[in-house]
Amino acid sequence: MSHENRDYIEQLHQHGFRVTMQRLMVLDAVCDIGGHATLPAISKRVEALDATIAPSTVYRALDTLVEAELVVSSDIKGVGRVYEVAEATPHHHLVCKCCGEIQVLNDALVRPLLDSIKREYDFQAELNHLTLSGLCKSCSKTAKSIATEE
Repeated sequence: MSHENRDYIEQLHQHGFRVTMQRLMVLDAVCDIGGHATLPAISKRVEALDATIAPSTVYRALDTLVEAELVVSSDIKGVGRVYEVAEATPHHHLVCKCCGEIQVLNDALVRPLLDSIKREYDFQAELNHLTLSGLCKSCSKTAKSIATEE
């Protein structure tokens, strides 16, 4: 995954943020790690580049990058908060709470829900990264077979 095809400097400026080397290093680390990068993994990657950058600086930079819509975050049960570079089209995740499998959920399936919310409640929901937890197909079958055996 790459962030090089976006004008991330302009995007930071549009959201009222300064461009700092720390923010750029954190963005590069998230990009290098790929999807579902954890704070410890990002901190480790940044520390390898510059040992003087504290984990708290990495965390604040991540907050800024999320607010600037360059990075998205979500909470995944059993993993914690994860970060990834924002894509041009939002994408979402289905996370199995049993085995931890993560599937990508196409935004086209979520968009009608947001449109309904807009019509029904006159509320413009901002949703660029949704995570739904539940049971994957395999774990659901296992749970059903256990229930029928009892």
